[in-house]
Amino acid sequence: MHSLYSAEDTAITEKVLFIDYDHCLTDDTAKMMSSAIGDKEVIIEKSCPENLEQVRYLFFLIEDQTVETLRWIEDRLEELKSKETFTLIMTVNRPTKYLFPYLASGLNGIVSMRHFMNRGQRVLDTLDQFGVFLEQYLHRDLVTDLQRKKLKDRPIKRLVLRTEDVKYILTQNEKKVLQHILDGHNNRKIAELMYLAPSTVSTVISHLLKKLGANDRTDAMVQIIRKGWVDAVR
Repeated sequence: MHSLYSAEDTAITEKVLFIDYDHCLTDDTAKMMSSAIGDKEVIIEKSCPENLEQVRYLFFLIEDQTVETLRWIEDRLEELKSKETFTLIMTVNRPTKYLFPYLASGLNGIVSMRHFMNRGQRVLDTLDQFGVFLEQYLHRDLVTDLQRKKLKDRPIKRLVLRTEDVKYILTQNEKKVLQHILDGHNNRKIAELMYLAPSTVSTVISHLLKKLGANDRTDAMVQIIRKGWVDAVR
């Protein structure tokens, strides 16, 4: 491993460049990544060099997905649009779906450092064959994200409480009452559906509003939507 501009590189036509933006690579991890890709030349830089003629694969290695880091990547992707280089984001931790928008900005893939150290050559082979690589567990998230965008213009038929998100916050009765509120039922209807006295429903709603920090039923709906505790069925 050495600088992009050393004399040794002149005979090398295929390089793997890691931009260690967050300075998180150790000597050991650098050696592991180098050994994961066989005989290809590995280069590690702290910033993106101007000369990329011999670089076939470029990885932006980041530790945290901060606003500053992602803006820096955005700017680099814009600069690299005319380059014949596969460009990927590599994360120290598990990557998230919040990196998906960069796939529409010229990014060729998303991978974690751990996955690359175990299957680096396969990652590069996939890039050569298909022009894109996405770590396997992210596939489902991407499909779900695309489906949601496809359906976003359809009218919402129903808001469904994600009970898993509130299982440690609300009681069973509070979750059921909250779902009935989302369905637009008044207290009397909720009492009929749950076989409870109207006074009991009123008490449950009172406790529910207190837990959510809401002023009334409408405010409770706004609060849980903001918290992302509901799914829209279209």
